[in-house]
Amino acid sequence: MSRGRSTLCVLQARTGSTRLPGKVLQDLGGRPLLRFMLDRLGDLHVDELVVATSTLDRDDAVAEIAHAAGRPVVRGSEHDVLDRFAAALAVHPADHVVRLTADCPLADPVLIEAVLSRHVDRAADYTSNVFPRTFPRGLDCEVMSATALRTAHAEATEASEREHVTPFLYRRPERFRLANMRNDLALGREGWTVDTAEDLEFVRRLVALMPTDDFTWREAWAMISNRSTDDPADVVLVPAGREHSAFFLACRNDTDAVRHSRSHRMIGREEHERWFAAKVDDPGVRLRVAMVRREAVGTVRVDVRNGVGEVGIAVAPAFRGQGFGTALLEALLDDVGTDPQVVTLIAAVHAGNTASMRAFARVGFAADGADGDFRQLRHDLSRERR
Repeated sequence: MSRGRSTLCVLQARTGSTRLPGKVLQDLGGRPLLRFMLDRLGDLHVDELVVATSTLDRDDAVAEIAHAAGRPVVRGSEHDVLDRFAAALAVHPADHVVRLTADCPLADPVLIEAVLSRHVDRAADYTSNVFPRTFPRGLDCEVMSATALRTAHAEATEASEREHVTPFLYRRPERFRLANMRNDLALGREGWTVDTAEDLEFVRRLVALMPTDDFTWREAWAMISNRSTDDPADVVLVPAGREHSAFFLACRNDTDAVRHSRSHRMIGREEHERWFAAKVDDPGVRLRVAMVRREAVGTVRVDVRNGVGEVGIAVAPAFRGQGFGTALLEALLDDVGTDPQVVTLIAAVHAGNTASMRAFARVGFAADGADGDFRQLRHDLSRERR
């Protein structure tokens, strides 16, 4: 990675977790989980690594662990974490800021530096490895420019945008330049984060399997990847790759899909391939393949703008009439429900496409007007997250 510009890494940590209170103080590898993570990050190539915690008395223990590890501490509001990051940047000025969370103790310095390199190479405002999510949960890494962080701090007003730090940026791909690091395997359903007691036990077992504590995530995956898992019978959304281009085109150019489209025309292969190549790695566009027991049954597309995601779904012709339209939308709600990039979903459905209209209604989309032959539908996700 080019070191022409300075980088600050901010690790947010607190003891007030709802599902597993005090988890950052729990034992992992013979020391507090937070200290385990700080030790793993010892060789991370950044100019400064700061622990950001709250001013609450109960988080004095977090500050003590950080100081014992030789790391500076910034303290602020428990829930306005964005303000903590801005304070860290004010005390430790830098050009780029890496965001890590203390419930991800297996964070890998090699992966973090790769995401940082991608960020610099793309001259991005925001870069992560979660849009789409192809790495195990718990290896999350976000990088933002100092300018973007300061803009978010000055303008963000939604509580979720203050608490989760980065939604103000990645909800607005029309305003900020976004980039993503994609894994070579789709492992987004793997869970390596620590949210519950069960998660903690899994991470403890994984750490105990490794000969040293400075293992890479790939070494950890090699240790556990032979676990036998059944293919789920339910619809699972998988991030689309370039290998799925032809399947997307086949679904789009089906006779019924063409009839219910706005253009009423088939899309040429070259036109489609240009569009697909531009969108498949765009963090502002979710392209998903719906899979059942390793067989593709449909596609899902969500275009995000200012926190609003416009949805398009297509069930492959061979699987129509079997309830997959509803299943695709239910899987989509699960997919967008795991992160706050999308606040509201909208869809424009042809009035003659009664099967799609019924599927959207079943999962909670409500009528929101009409545009010629198309009915506008809306689903407010924020109500479900309260």
